Amino acid sequence: MAYGDDTKSKSKKPCSKCANKMRKEKPPAKKKPKSKSEGDDPFDDIKEGALKKQLGFKEDDRIPKSLLERIKKSKSGNSMVINGKERKVTDLLQKRVNFALNFGYKKKK
Repeated sequence: MAYGDDTKSKSKKPCSKCANKMRKEKPPAKKKPKSKSEGDDPFDDIKEGALKKQLGFKEDDRIPKSLLERIKKSKSGNSMVINGKERKVTDLLQKRVNFALNFGYKKKK
Protein backbone atom coordinates (compact mmCIF):
# COMPACT_ATOMS: atom_id res chain seq x y z
CA MET A 1 0.00 0.00 0.00
CA ALA A 2 1.45 3.29 -1.09
CA TYR A 3 1.57 6.40 0.99
CA GLY A 4 -1.71 8.32 0.76
CA ASP A 5 -3.63 5.41 -0.72
CA ASP A 6 -7.08 5.45 0.92
CA THR A 7 -8.59 2.34 -0.61
CA LYS A 8 -9.36 0.87 2.81
CA SER A 9 -11.36 3.39 4.72
CA LYS A 10 -11.47 2.92 8.48
CA SER A 11 -14.73 4.79 9.01
CA LYS A 12 -17.62 2.48 9.77
CA LYS A 13 -20.34 4.92 8.78
CA PRO A 14 -21.50 4.67 5.18
CA CYS A 15 -21.94 7.82 3.14
CA SER A 16 -25.39 9.41 3.12
CA LYS A 17 -26.28 7.88 -0.28
CA CYS A 18 -25.32 4.39 0.86
CA ALA A 19 -27.15 4.84 4.14
CA ASN A 20 -30.35 5.76 2.30
CA LYS A 21 -30.03 2.67 0.09
CA MET A 22 -29.48 0.48 3.13
CA ARG A 23 -32.59 1.87 4.80
CA LYS A 24 -34.69 1.17 1.71
CA GLU A 25 -33.41 -2.39 1.34
CA LYS A 26 -34.55 -3.51 4.80
CA PRO A 27 -37.72 -5.58 4.63
CA PRO A 28 -40.68 -4.24 6.57
CA ALA A 29 -41.20 -5.65 10.05
CA LYS A 30 -43.64 -8.53 10.13
CA LYS A 31 -46.64 -8.03 12.34
CA LYS A 32 -48.41 -10.93 13.94
CA PRO A 33 -51.98 -11.16 12.72
CA LYS A 34 -54.55 -10.62 15.42
CA SER A 35 -57.11 -13.35 15.25
CA LYS A 36 -60.43 -13.18 17.00
CA SER A 37 -60.92 -16.90 17.35
CA GLU A 38 -63.16 -18.58 19.83
CA GLY A 39 -61.54 -18.96 23.23
CA ASP A 40 -59.42 -15.83 22.72
CA ASP A 41 -58.87 -14.93 26.36
CA PRO A 42 -56.56 -12.10 27.48
CA PHE A 43 -55.45 -14.23 30.43
CA ASP A 44 -54.26 -17.19 28.35
CA ASP A 45 -50.57 -16.30 28.67
CA ILE A 46 -50.60 -15.79 32.44
CA LYS A 47 -48.29 -18.17 34.28
CA GLU A 48 -50.23 -19.81 37.08
CA GLY A 49 -48.34 -20.00 40.37
CA ALA A 50 -45.55 -17.67 39.25
CA LEU A 51 -46.03 -15.31 42.21
CA LYS A 52 -46.06 -18.17 44.72
CA LYS A 53 -42.93 -19.62 43.17
CA GLN A 54 -41.21 -16.23 43.17
CA LEU A 55 -42.07 -15.69 46.85
CA GLY A 56 -41.26 -19.27 47.89
CA PHE A 57 -44.77 -20.42 48.86
CA LYS A 58 -46.14 -23.90 48.23
CA GLU A 59 -48.87 -24.32 45.62
CA ASP A 60 -51.63 -25.00 48.13
CA ASP A 61 -50.67 -22.14 50.51
CA ARG A 62 -52.50 -18.82 50.41
CA ILE A 63 -50.36 -15.68 50.37
CA PRO A 64 -51.42 -13.28 53.15
CA LYS A 65 -53.02 -10.09 51.87
CA SER A 66 -50.95 -8.03 54.32
CA LEU A 67 -47.75 -9.35 52.71
CA LEU A 68 -48.99 -8.47 49.23
CA GLU A 69 -49.89 -4.96 50.35
CA ARG A 70 -46.49 -4.56 52.01
CA ILE A 71 -44.74 -5.59 48.78
CA LYS A 72 -46.92 -3.26 46.73
CA LYS A 73 -46.04 -0.27 48.94
CA SER A 74 -42.29 -0.93 48.89
CA LYS A 75 -40.08 0.53 46.18
CA SER A 76 -38.52 -1.53 43.44
CA GLY A 77 -34.95 -2.54 44.30
CA ASN A 78 -35.51 -2.85 48.05
CA SER A 79 -35.04 -6.15 49.85
CA MET A 80 -37.64 -7.76 52.11
CA VAL A 81 -37.69 -10.85 54.30
CA ILE A 82 -40.40 -13.13 52.93
CA ASN A 83 -40.90 -16.68 54.23
CA GLY A 84 -37.60 -16.50 56.11
CA LYS A 85 -35.56 -15.54 53.05
CA GLU A 86 -34.47 -12.15 51.84
CA ARG A 87 -36.10 -11.35 48.49
CA LYS A 88 -35.54 -8.39 46.23
CA VAL A 89 -38.60 -6.43 45.15
CA THR A 90 -38.58 -6.13 41.35
CA ASP A 91 -40.91 -4.46 38.89
CA LEU A 92 -42.19 -7.87 37.77
CA LEU A 93 -42.89 -8.87 41.37
CA GLN A 94 -44.87 -5.67 41.92
CA LYS A 95 -46.90 -6.29 38.76
CA ARG A 96 -47.71 -9.83 39.88
CA VAL A 97 -48.67 -8.61 43.36
CA ASN A 98 -50.91 -5.93 41.89
CA PHE A 99 -52.63 -8.53 39.71
CA ALA A 100 -53.08 -10.85 42.70
CA LEU A 101 -54.63 -8.06 44.77
CA ASN A 102 -57.00 -7.05 41.99
CA PHE A 103 -58.16 -10.51 40.93
CA GLY A 104 -57.42 -12.77 43.88
CA TYR A 105 -58.98 -11.02 46.83
CA LYS A 106 -62.56 -9.84 47.07
CA LYS A 107 -63.08 -6.32 48.33
CA LYS A 108 -65.17 -5.97 51.46
CA LYS A 109 -68.26 -3.80 51.08
